[in-house]
Amino acid sequence: MEIASRTEALLGTNIEIKLPMQNASLFSQCFSEIKRIERLYSRFLANSQLSKLNQNLNVWLDVSPEFILLLSKAKEFNEKTNGNFDITLKSVLDNLGYDSEYSFKQKQPSAENFFASSLSQAEAIKIDSKNCRVLLAKEIDFGGFGKGFALDQVANLLVKRCVDHFYINAGGDIFAKKGKQGDPWEILLEHPDDSSFAIGEISIDNRAIAGSAPNRRKWAHGLHHLINAKTGLPARGVKAIFVTAKTGIEADAYATALFTAGFQEGIGLSKQLPVEILIVSSENKMFKSNGFNVELFG
Repeated sequence: MEIASRTEALLGTNIEIKLPMQNASLFSQCFSEIKRIERLYSRFLANSQLSKLNQNLNVWLDVSPEFILLLSKAKEFNEKTNGNFDITLKSVLDNLGYDSEYSFKQKQPSAENFFASSLSQAEAIKIDSKNCRVLLAKEIDFGGFGKGFALDQVANLLVKRCVDHFYINAGGDIFAKKGKQGDPWEILLEHPDDSSFAIGEISIDNRAIAGSAPNRRKWAHGLHHLINAKTGLPARGVKAIFVTAKTGIEADAYATALFTAGFQEGIGLSKQLPVEILIVSSENKMFKSNGFNVELFG
């Protein structure tokens, strides 16, 4: 089968989509959907729906049904991971330097931010599903599962158009489906210490895989963007995690949560979740769940 490929810079990363050549006309629709998601939900765009809510805390505001869906998913993931998945850490990221200007310079938290940080996600987000409105007491960020949501949206778009063989890669978060006439999609797992090497290879079909590691977004003094929700500090103890799940949003969210939980807690949590994992500790210890069918190198 002849495959066409297109890559665009979106969602703060490179998005690559591969389709059968006869379906190449769908590239524009796929990337338009990702652009729509970025336009609505990026914390780095001042006019996004997300940013407008962040600029109007403690006020009930009307939102779309899709926004309610995303907040409901965030609540579900927060509960299932014992609070390790938390979308209310935007001010922490901003204070560490991972802000809309990409300054990568630490700031002194304000008294207001310090007070807000004491609120749990459940306390900080009020949802009125019936009237499609939301009240936020803390700023939020969909970075922990936004790419996974985009994967699912594009995958659903393709399936509805009867495409049964495709590959969508959002900066290492991947959803792939193998059609009857297509070759398997073999995914290399990036080495956490050297991105030019891989630690293994896994075949993905009608599933998503997501990875979390600090090596791509790390700056001065060991700071990175993967925050432990309980300490408010960059997570320690894990070099990398790879998670497979039925959907992109699950793989993305659970990869984030299990990484930030730490090595031992992450392993324990994973056994209660609909995922398979490979996790590497900061001491190079490795745990692989039984259903994570990877061929490890070396």
